Parts: sequence; C-alpha cells; structure tokens
Amino acid sequence: MSNDLKKIIGILILIVGFIAFFIAIGNNNLNFSLIFITSSLIIWVLFSLLLDFFDIKMFAGVVSFAGFLVAISVFFLFGIEEIPYPIGAIVFHSEGIASSLVIGLFSLFPVIILYNINIQSLKISPKNDNSKIETNDEWELATDEDLDSEEFELGQN
Repeated sequence: MSNDLKKIIGILILIVGFIAFFIAIGNNNLNFSLIFITSSLIIWVLFSLLLDFFDIKMFAGVVSFAGFLVAISVFFLFGIEEIPYPIGAIVFHSEGIASSLVIGLFSLFPVIILYNINIQSLKISPKNDNSKIETNDEWELATDEDLDSEEFELGQN
C-alpha cells in the first residue's frame, strides 16, 4: 500500500470520527460524542502505527485540536445557559466554564511539548567554539581571508 493511500485512509478515519462527534454534539449528547472522537483517535493511531507511517507532529496537532473541540463543546453545553425570562438572558455556570478551561489547558500540552522539542533540536553550538574541531597535522584551519580567496582545499574526514 502506498504512503499516499495510507495517509488518505488515516485522514478519512479522522474525518468520519469528527463528523460523528459533531452529529452527537448537535444532539446534545456529550457521552456519545466523546466515544466517537476518542475511538476514532485510537483507531487512527493504531492504523498509523501498524502501517508504519505515524507522525508525532500530526498526532500532537490532532490531539490538541480534538481537545479544543471538546473544551468548546463542554463550554457551550454546560458553561452557558439561555433562560426564558428576561428574553435573551444568559446564565454562566462556573462548573462548566472551569471544566472547559481545564480541558483546554490539557489540550495545550501536546503542542507545547512538540514546540519545546523543535526548539531544542534547532539549537546550534556557537560559531567560535573551536574545542570540538579536530585538526590534522597536515591541515590548518582556514581563516575568513582564505575562504574569500577560494584558494584552499577541503579536507575529508
């Protein structure tokens, strides 16, 4: 199976799970929506691990996105409520707001960890750190003037 087909099937698994999530949320059924989104994420991860095309960056993004969807859903289902009198009045429930904020906070963790890993992998040692350079008796380090003159040979390790 080609890599493109594997990725398309994996994305279709996620799309079906998210569509089922939105349908269940539209029916005010948080339990089934959580079942749909969690099972689609588990199936997608198992599928990508079994076929050896798992991508940690995509995983972190999808898990964070799913967490933010759940946080928004919890906020609108349990955090706010429209009451009939006075007309158009909205009541805020602290339990629902606190729950949605906690879910949103935990949804940030995969992205923050991935960001931290990328920053650490991009760190480069300072330019003038000559302690790591191994020299050979036959060769000497090129100066900036030598590099500009293009009259030097490159050594092979």
